[in-house]
Amino acid sequence: MARQEQEIGRVAQGSGRMAAVATTAAGGVAEFKEMFVSLVDPAGLLDMEACRRTADRMEVAASRSGYEAGARMASILSDMFADMDDIAGRPVEDGSLGHTGIARGFMMGALRSTAEAYRDGRDAEPIGELENARATIEQMMSKANRYRDQLRAAGGPPGASLPGIERMHVGRICRDVEREEQEKMRTRRRERGHDPVFPPKAKTPREICGECADGISGTAILEMMRGNIPDGYELVRVDKDDRQ
Repeated sequence: MARQEQEIGRVAQGSGRMAAVATTAAGGVAEFKEMFVSLVDPAGLLDMEACRRTADRMEVAASRSGYEAGARMASILSDMFADMDDIAGRPVEDGSLGHTGIARGFMMGALRSTAEAYRDGRDAEPIGELENARATIEQMMSKANRYRDQLRAAGGPPGASLPGIERMHVGRICRDVEREEQEKMRTRRRERGHDPVFPPKAKTPREICGECADGISGTAILEMMRGNIPDGYELVRVDKDDRQ
């Protein structure tokens, strides 16, 4: 009887350890997801240093939990943030402002879709999507390098060969220009009562038509495209941040 009790005790201890390990792993994955969601805020304002610190913590949490896919995602994110920091940290006269905006758009698209899934309690392991975003940012960096070389070869004052709208920002860092625009957008979102970090996505024309009681006729759409607003409709200005 004593031997049986000892055996039962060992089994119970083993089960307890397994349950503790499972609980720790689950906690690490949950921590990973929470940190992923938190990336969207500083990433939107191109605070890449803060994002890289978070990515490092995410990799630790994933590795501690045996979450291999999470560790891989964190590694991709860290590399992506490093490349983004390189482009955004250049002076406007190097010609990287446009590349910064494009790269930021791809980065935020990949981050937001997954962060929303985690926030809503859905699972997601977008390794491929993150790899594509990182590859696009690498392409933007290569294009920015070539454009910088072209501008320097052209000679003249720094930024003299840039488009007019970019020449207005010569002497500034691309990150600061982009961040200023994003802060303005966030202010407008707050004024509308929207979440400044996770604003509602703009509805597609199909979704808008589906919500109309009688739908929108093809004639009405053509008139709108020509600038003529049919009776019963109104023209509403949509900012570019609401279309993203």
